[in-house]
Amino acid sequence: MLLAPSLAAGVVATRGQRPSGRNATLVAALAGSTVGDWYMNASGRAASDEARRRALTRRGAGAFAVQQAGLVRLLLADGARPRGVPSAVVGGTLVGLAVVDTLAHGGEADPVLSGYGVLLGSMTTLATSDGMSPRGRRAVALGGGLFLLSDATIVLGEHLAKSSRHEVVVSGIVMATYAAALALLVHGLRDEPVRDDTSHPTNSPKGSPA
Repeated sequence: MLLAPSLAAGVVATRGQRPSGRNATLVAALAGSTVGDWYMNASGRAASDEARRRALTRRGAGAFAVQQAGLVRLLLADGARPRGVPSAVVGGTLVGLAVVDTLAHGGEADPVLSGYGVLLGSMTTLATSDGMSPRGRRAVALGGGLFLLSDATIVLGEHLAKSSRHEVVVSGIVMATYAAALALLVHGLRDEPVRDDTSHPTNSPKGSPA
């Protein structure tokens, strides 16, 4: 619960280093993270009440949608664009998770979770594609990949964890990957990327080809 507020405090403390719009987007995304974390923690405590747990999970997904929308906005503003391989991997993973979740809940897709999945997929695709760009922001790419892994673990853990020990292991993986993902994404996206200027050659020295 302290992760997102701590990262937001860091953004505010260094707000003079970047445009106000970038600061506002990051703080809004982290506010969504904080609310989403609260609902997800509450859903974990309501594990014995399936209907309440599902309702809290849906509210958490709605809050996390704000988080993902902010991250997508920053990635697009920085020039990140989807590439073939990351798009295929992320898309295939999300389709598989959607099938697992839908079959486990009576064959009906949840519109809230589906909408969140679209935003998550967009963010992860852009983040991992950005890692392949000339500026190669590896922290952003790794953060995007870990975020997808964290959410995939939540979905699969609901159906694969058969004992309290399994649930503890799943929770540990989810928290570790989520914390690393959010920290990497925020630190990687806090400042505008260094632009690739190779397409604008400088004057060549005398005697060398232009």
